[in-house]
Amino acid sequence: MNEDNDKSLSAVMLKARNKILIEFGDYSFDQALDEIKNSLATEKDRAKRLTLLSAKSWIIRNKVYAMMHEPFVYSLNELENTNIFSDFEADDSSGLNGLFDDDDDGDGDGDGDGDGDGDVQVTITKTTTHNGVKLLKDMVVSVSKDDADKLVSDKKAKYFE
Repeated sequence: MNEDNDKSLSAVMLKARNKILIEFGDYSFDQALDEIKNSLATEKDRAKRLTLLSAKSWIIRNKVYAMMHEPFVYSLNELENTNIFSDFEADDSSGLNGLFDDDDDGDGDGDGDGDGDGDVQVTITKTTTHNGVKLLKDMVVSVSKDDADKLVSDKKAKYFE
């Protein structure tokens, strides 16, 4: 959905639009739209207004998509199938990684027995939904080898080391 619309924008416009979207990545759709509306009211430069309108259009399209297909998405950077926020999120990932390492053991919770059946542990790199379960960024999960390969090839996970 997004790729077709992005092809109609120039590289300069796409970069400027993505910069605005990253700035509002933690905002809800409505908050981001309000901020852009306020910026549009005061902006006089035509190129910047066009960039703001492009960002507004992207937010509206993805808000409608999220309401229909991803009802648990509340902020822009939680959207699946978009690579706008992946570089931005990678810089922020080191803060909480070491806080909760009780899932790393694999023993004692009963899920460790799945390793003999071909289950693979992966770290989720992008919030996604898998088999009806919402998987959050930086979560470590045990999935089948085929599911792990699919998640890794879709760049939504990486193999856990």
